[in-house]
Amino acid sequence: MDWTNVKGNRWERPLDGLEGYFVVMANLSASLCEGREHYTLFSKLKLEVDSPDMTSALKHAWKQIRYEQPQIATTVEGMKRVYEVPDEKALEEWLASTFVVSPASDAEELYQTVTPIKQATIYYLPASSELVFRGHHHTIDGVGVLLFWDSYLSALASPNKDIQFGDETPRLAPVMQEVLGYAAQPTEAMLEKASALFMSWAGSIPGVGPVSKLGAVASGNCRNIELVFPTKTTKELVEACKAENVSLTAAVHAAYVKAIAKHADPESKLSEYVSANQFNLRSYLPEPYNSSKYAVSVFYTPLPYKVGLPASYQDVVKSLNGYYKNAIKSNPEALELKGHFTNVLCGAVQTPEFLASPVSKDALVSSLGIAERYVQREYGSGIKVKDIKVGVDVVMGMSMFFFYTFQDQLRLVYSFNDGFEEPENIQTYLDEIRDILTKELIV
Repeated sequence: MDWTNVKGNRWERPLDGLEGYFVVMANLSASLCEGREHYTLFSKLKLEVDSPDMTSALKHAWKQIRYEQPQIATTVEGMKRVYEVPDEKALEEWLASTFVVSPASDAEELYQTVTPIKQATIYYLPASSELVFRGHHHTIDGVGVLLFWDSYLSALASPNKDIQFGDETPRLAPVMQEVLGYAAQPTEAMLEKASALFMSWAGSIPGVGPVSKLGAVASGNCRNIELVFPTKTTKELVEACKAENVSLTAAVHAAYVKAIAKHADPESKLSEYVSANQFNLRSYLPEPYNSSKYAVSVFYTPLPYKVGLPASYQDVVKSLNGYYKNAIKSNPEALELKGHFTNVLCGAVQTPEFLASPVSKDALVSSLGIAERYVQREYGSGIKVKDIKVGVDVVMGMSMFFFYTFQDQLRLVYSFNDGFEEPENIQTYLDEIRDILTKELIV
């Protein structure tokens, strides 16, 4: 699955299973929803910076990122990822289409008016001193977005004035299996394990879920509702988790499980919560793939998870804490299995049987951890990050629930589609999560 120079300036490699899954889902929604692609990631950054020519500086940093991480400018054709080394004309065309100066008053206004993208795109909003990044999930993942901001702001603080395209292709991101040295083709035993792992999820969904019209009505608008905890409350939650020897990730995820169980659609399977937990795998990769130098990549895996209901909050926390802690670390085959499992996933979601099966109506849960592990609060002399937000376009599929801490505040972001779910209900779930956390963990 190496990158191959097929002709002239054109390079290609096959997609891996997880990239392929996101392409299939994006193509499906695009074909039915006026080109809008499910799982397009977005992130907002609010900056405080003093620059005499901010637009030019930001544009140059974007150009520098393409040189340093060329995957940012890749496209997908079928099940192939494509990169073309640009000449001067192609570079200017790419900059013109992917670096956008927006007249919107703020990122929220921009988000309601954006159109589908062909490649990763960055928007500068002078009115609010904000940047917005949008990228396909088959090109970058959630932690990758935070690492991208680190690379981008580092380029802004330390511009490379002598960029000559032509030698950037060795930095194109490989697939994770290649980085770790695993065979592309599974043994029969490994394929059986991958198929069994997939069926442990596919054979159990949908589990408990909230009221949703997904699958019954047309797609509406992509929406995101955010809830930010005060610094004091966040500190108390972190200290309580340490005292209980559980992660904040497990605590928040458990609160989400309890919240949707309380507000469940009575027609859903009330006896079980079924999901695919998200695991960032960069810490298992060698340098430089574990760093922001390869931010623009898909280096994570979903793994099936389920827990019986009803259950107490403490029981769900204990179950999730053990799973997040041990599912990868305590399974010697987990990293090798990842590639084969996601290949099975990619193949399955293209079958008529899967497409006709009932859809899960709960949200996929994604913890991005402590944002400052990936992106700093300040760069160079005077570039300050005042706020950050991460979400995803939900066009016609599962909602997503992101959470992370930044500037010592826990932030929850629920991405959904208002054609399927009511904003008032989403706010209720977020308020319920907050109330459960404070009740269960803060004395």
